[in-house]
Amino acid sequence: MGGYSRKAHNVVRRGLDLNLVLAFIFATAWAYLACAVYTVLGKPPLVGIDTRLQGVFYLLAFSVLFYVSQNPGIWILNKALGIFYAFATVASFTGIQKWATYWKDDPSKGSGALQIGMSFWDLALAVYFLSQV
Repeated sequence: MGGYSRKAHNVVRRGLDLNLVLAFIFATAWAYLACAVYTVLGKPPLVGIDTRLQGVFYLLAFSVLFYVSQNPGIWILNKALGIFYAFATVASFTGIQKWATYWKDDPSKGSGALQIGMSFWDLALAVYFLSQV
């Protein structure tokens, strides 16, 4: 291991893993900002929810996730986000929260693959936030 003890190696490895997770959260924050822009442009990502409410939610989500990506380790915020994303996972998987598919003729019908993809995205966030001590 080039002079590193096993304990130091594990700390370095965990640090790299944490950086990857924080980069994913950072990218998710910017994805929410993109969703806000698309909502303003008249192509809201969610079907059946008021566009003003979507815009406010996306801007709030961008702000919170951007903050968390820069300041990890706030216990209560991690738990709240974990619970939120656990519910979002179920909502995306069951179709309660329907994602628009603008590449189809009727975007409001959504796509099964998109629903599953978004539920896994939400699940990844839920697992991370709920696993923080």
